[in-house]
Amino acid sequence: MSQRNLLCLVLLVLIMSGLEGCTMIKPGSSTTLPSSAFFAVDISELKPLQAIAHVQDTRMKNCHKGPACEEAYYTRGLVALFENRADAITVFQELHTAMPSGRYDAATIGWLNLLQDTAPSSIYSKALMTQLKQEVLHNLLDRPDFTAGRSVKEHDRRVAELR
Repeated sequence: MSQRNLLCLVLLVLIMSGLEGCTMIKPGSSTTLPSSAFFAVDISELKPLQAIAHVQDTRMKNCHKGPACEEAYYTRGLVALFENRADAITVFQELHTAMPSGRYDAATIGWLNLLQDTAPSSIYSKALMTQLKQEVLHNLLDRPDFTAGRSVKEHDRRVAELR
């Protein structure tokens, strides 16, 4: 068999294998990529979450250790659940490494286990995940410290406009 015929045969096998692999994928099946959000979010909730993320990023840069720093990392990890799964894992791992005996450590370990779980979900667990998503959103968006921060920023903006 000539080298050219062998090369054509190898290419044909590769193409057929690729086509067979594509036809074996079940319609409607999906794989969650590590770079995708863990929880889907409505567009109306995206802007407030981005504002919270910005505040937490600033707090994380300006803290070293302690309750305020721990709070900033944990809250940033929660917001990352709606942005990027890999980022959420990174933030929770940093928090666990930096403060392994902190007040959020048990929850952090729980989130890490949940984010890294690749087992298929049952209908029951999907219902729990929906409930968990709503609880996290409620806790993030309805916190008094963030609404107070928004009103302070609004007040500062109005003062600046008057000047």
